[in-house]
Amino acid sequence: MQSNRNVLRTSGKVIAALLVASTTLFAQRVEDYAMQVDSTERTCANLVDSGTWTTFANYMNGVGTTKTLAQVLTDLNQTAPQLTSANHPTVDGYIDGVQYSSGDVSTEIWAPQGLAEDKSGSINYHIVGWGMTNANSGSHTQEWPNGSRISVMNTTSTSNVTYRNVILVVPTGNQTYKAALYHAGGVAIWGHYLYVTQTTVGIHVFDLNNFKQIYGNTSYCQESDHFTGIFGNKGGNWCADGYGYMLPEVAMYSLSGSCAPKVDWLNQDLRPSTNLLITGEYCNNGSDTCRGDSTGLNGRMYQWQMGSDDKLITSGGKATPTKVYYMNERNVQGAAPDYLSGEPTDSYFLTSSRHNQSIFKVSPVATAHYTTNVLQHPEGIHATATTQHVWYVNEGTRNADNSLHTDPKDGGRVLIMIDQYAIN
Repeated sequence: MQSNRNVLRTSGKVIAALLVASTTLFAQRVEDYAMQVDSTERTCANLVDSGTWTTFANYMNGVGTTKTLAQVLTDLNQTAPQLTSANHPTVDGYIDGVQYSSGDVSTEIWAPQGLAEDKSGSINYHIVGWGMTNANSGSHTQEWPNGSRISVMNTTSTSNVTYRNVILVVPTGNQTYKAALYHAGGVAIWGHYLYVTQTTVGIHVFDLNNFKQIYGNTSYCQESDHFTGIFGNKGGNWCADGYGYMLPEVAMYSLSGSCAPKVDWLNQDLRPSTNLLITGEYCNNGSDTCRGDSTGLNGRMYQWQMGSDDKLITSGGKATPTKVYYMNERNVQGAAPDYLSGEPTDSYFLTSSRHNQSIFKVSPVATAHYTTNVLQHPEGIHATATTQHVWYVNEGTRNADNSLHTDPKDGGRVLIMIDQYAIN
């Protein structure tokens, strides 16, 4: 299939005019124009450390059996079949990929959102964040009674990918916990910490050396409606909706500031000597306009410095972004740094549902270009400095009758690897 690539070119005079444009023009935004720094946004957005790192960990002492990430990676119970020449999506730069197990491809309860990648010893692994999607019924006391989950995937060899779904929980007291009700639109790994987004609330942090192995029995660990998960001790057994493993939160960074910041997605940027956590906003020209901008172009990308302890650098418990960009794109679902040699500083790839679906290449010094021959409903995206590859996931598309489409060739849920040059 031929790529549908749209490269936008603007004359030097227009670019010069835009570069010196007033803040009023900037507030109006120009779609596909170069990203714009806004220094005023730095002073009105913060992430505040909850200070629960020790308290939350202590709450979970004696709950289940503590397992490290390395141990969990030896106890994976599902298989992700490798895509073949007959069923892989014909997207730009396709190299390899996998499909989830049949139950995860077709589930209506969760949808893939964020994506992260790292190594544990010699094992390459990915973590996919799954947000809850089902609406509550009159018999359910919570909108998302079972919370959000992650898939821990051994991707060392794409011909033999195994994984395990792990439910996320929040400690509430001594040996008590509840479901983590997060969209999980972004996940990022820093050392042994997993950072997970909650759009208007902040960033939740989980310790990957503090998994809890518990009683993995769905019928026992759900209420009589066979839907609502039980979280806590039942008859001497630790339950979390029947999952065999849960991952408790250890801390969070709460959003604060007068400019209504959001964290719809996040990722790591390892290019600067002081590494960055990047976060960003999903905005559209419909229900998510972002601060009243009807064009949906008001979405911001924030850069936050990370410390050697794999936590945000704070002053008085408060983190301040080092830089804030207006992306001048809408419907952004995720972002990854462009690690290719010679590319502009602060250049990024953005996944988006704009133009039906697309991956944008953006930077502060050039107009954007985009590729539309990508996965339908693209979500989390991850690139590394050591390869020229990009991984990304999709939420999955629907058939005419609104049922989930499961064929990986044209919209089913997959995790794929592509050549970074194909979208550059």
